[in-house]
Amino acid sequence: MALIAVDKQTCSQCGLCARACPVGIIVQEDGFPTTVQKIEKGCITCGHCVAVCPVRALSHCRMTPDDCAPLAPDWRSTPERMEQLIKGRRSCRRFRSDPVDRTTLSRLLDIVRYAPTGMNTQSVRWLVLLDPAELQRVSAVVVDWLRGLENVPGVKGMLRAWDMGLDPILRNAPHLIVACGAVDDPAVNLSAAIAVATLELAAPSFGLGTCWAGFLQQAANSSPWVHSALELPSGCRMCGGAIVGYPEFQHVRMPARRPAQITWR
Repeated sequence: MALIAVDKQTCSQCGLCARACPVGIIVQEDGFPTTVQKIEKGCITCGHCVAVCPVRALSHCRMTPDDCAPLAPDWRSTPERMEQLIKGRRSCRRFRSDPVDRTTLSRLLDIVRYAPTGMNTQSVRWLVLLDPAELQRVSAVVVDWLRGLENVPGVKGMLRAWDMGLDPILRNAPHLIVACGAVDDPAVNLSAAIAVATLELAAPSFGLGTCWAGFLQQAANSSPWVHSALELPSGCRMCGGAIVGYPEFQHVRMPARRPAQITWR
């Protein structure tokens, strides 16, 4: 099957598909797009060629225009709205006890799967823990690991908090979302970090709060015991994650931050 198919009756010969192809597979020949066959195997199925065509004339062997939902004309946010979102987002460490329904979490992750990945590998996988008791079990395993690191700055305070009935690891959150990837995938760590950052920006639109599960990630990658306790898919390692739930309270101001350190050339 050909990599792309072009409806020559519809094609306007604008050349956008060729210019949009990030690996130069598509070229114009006699005015119409075609592919350089000897490098077709380099196609990363990004879909740029299908998404950019204004007249729906081009189909990829793995997606057609019908597979690609149209963008609303006003899909771009304004700088002012983005400033509110990014500066207003806060890491949430206190949650209400009511759970987030699975449909909402599924919709959130359906959005997040569009976060960029290296060479469009789309290799990030997800583990979602819905039961707060499961989160407590995982926190307890991490605390046991921390007891062997009592001389590390900050650990004693975390252990005291745990012994007082608090949870400094997963903060008594109702849910945990773990981004994971194949142990032999050198690019998945960065892809997962981008995905979790995207998740944290998307979550407020659902009224949700999040916080990066950094202690858990460090423990899972340092201790086979903690890694085993997560029960990740076979062959995967934890590459990032966030606790998720409805915030106990809302912030009403943007905290001050240091100015950006920029070198202009």
